[in-house]
Amino acid sequence: MNERQRKQVYKKYNGRCAYCGQKIKYKDMQIDHIKPKYLGGKDEMENYMPSCRACNFYKATFGLEDFRKRIKDIPRQLKKMFIYKLALKYKIIKETKYNVNFEFERENWKRVMKGEQE
Repeated sequence: MNERQRKQVYKKYNGRCAYCGQKIKYKDMQIDHIKPKYLGGKDEMENYMPSCRACNFYKATFGLEDFRKRIKDIPRQLKKMFIYKLALKYKIIKETKYNVNFEFERENWKRVMKGEQE
């Protein structure tokens, strides 16, 4: 991938991780394949997403829906940890109902609501 293409990926979501929405520095951006090459994804602009290191690492070779399931499963995994149970007991943290929506989905919805074409 050349520098021009890399900048194009970075600008896709205004310098934010396409998954968590965190602002990322250009030099720290990792380029993720939406559909992993492992699962037949291609090396093409439509398949590239700007990603922070944490999201790219955790997504690994999973597709989007499997990645979403992994994120949704985090509270269940945490519940096995003593410190999490203690934090709940002392009301330091609170469990909530949530949906896992990625930043690129929120951005696309904003564009649709504004009547912009992709």
